[in-house]
Amino acid sequence: MSKDLREEFAVTAPVFLDVDGTSIAVRRAGGAAPGIVWLGGYKSDMLGTKAEKLAEWASGQGRAFLRHDYSGHGESGGAFADGTVSKWLSQSLAVFRHFTQGRQILVGSSMGAWIALRMIQELRQELHKEGQNRIAGLVLLAPAPDFTAELVEPALTKAQKRDLAKKGFFAEPSDYSAEPYIYT
Repeated sequence: MSKDLREEFAVTAPVFLDVDGTSIAVRRAGGAAPGIVWLGGYKSDMLGTKAEKLAEWASGQGRAFLRHDYSGHGESGGAFADGTVSKWLSQSLAVFRHFTQGRQILVGSSMGAWIALRMIQELRQELHKEGQNRIAGLVLLAPAPDFTAELVEPALTKAQKRDLAKKGFFAEPSDYSAEPYIYT
């Protein structure tokens, strides 16, 4: 790929989209359709290894590439503790609607795979009315749909259940960060 073409596809500094009063950080690169839309996992950000490798691949293929940080993640505003899968889904749909054109391939990792599946449900309903299908494909990496109900809730201790009921959250140490995981 020529230097000029590489520069055209280079991911720029983030731009920000206001979604219900929260500043959502977005990075995008131009290119051909179908474009690639990255949906990261729980407590991950859009500059993680998988997202960076996929951005590099998309650039090499001349494909459009879009990624964002959910509220409370990475470069986006908002507090992590205020986030929910439903809120992050809403933000992902807003980013998709605002920044994509044509058909797209959703690539979701872990919780991002759950969000990708939910996005398809939502988009299918609205786009069916318009007679179009903007989803060209779906790639799920270590999908964790309903991980809160399937994995977290059954393993909660009495103390965690108490904290959840009284405080609205509980905190658990993270193997990946000095900050604990917050479950709401």
